[in-house]
Amino acid sequence: MSNKNYVDFFATSLMDNLWQMAQLKCDISESQLQGQTFFSEGMAVILGITGKRPGRIIIDTSKTTAIKLSQLINGEEDLNEEEVMDTMAEFGNIISGHTVTHANNAIRGMNLMLTPPSIFCGEDISITSPNIQAEVVRAVTTVGNLVISIGFEGGM
Repeated sequence: MSNKNYVDFFATSLMDNLWQMAQLKCDISESQLQGQTFFSEGMAVILGITGKRPGRIIIDTSKTTAIKLSQLINGEEDLNEEEVMDTMAEFGNIISGHTVTHANNAIRGMNLMLTPPSIFCGEDISITSPNIQAEVVRAVTTVGNLVISIGFEGGM
């Protein structure tokens, strides 16, 4: 399966779930190759991928965008930091789960599975994934941007 297919699966899942969960539309950029290090905008949800193609998914955004998106998803204005992180982790889990399901259905025997999400929050965070070649897309919404990186050991 080509890297374009994985990125397309992710973009479709992201667009569908942003609409279903938060009634947000988004524009997705063309994918670009990413270097070994990913630089966070403030809040990164990371999910590992296991199976025939080990890798990882990063869903990253600013803290402000994470708060606004979490408020829309939960239908509540007053959320504490833990509720925002929980919402973003579950959002990442849902999008990534749909992506992995599409990939597994398209190619039998891949047996891709996700690890539980981890969240990194702060300033000047860089995430290095040795031996992972990744592609990045940017989703532009009215509440802010999300950056999505999907990569696999040995390349896409």
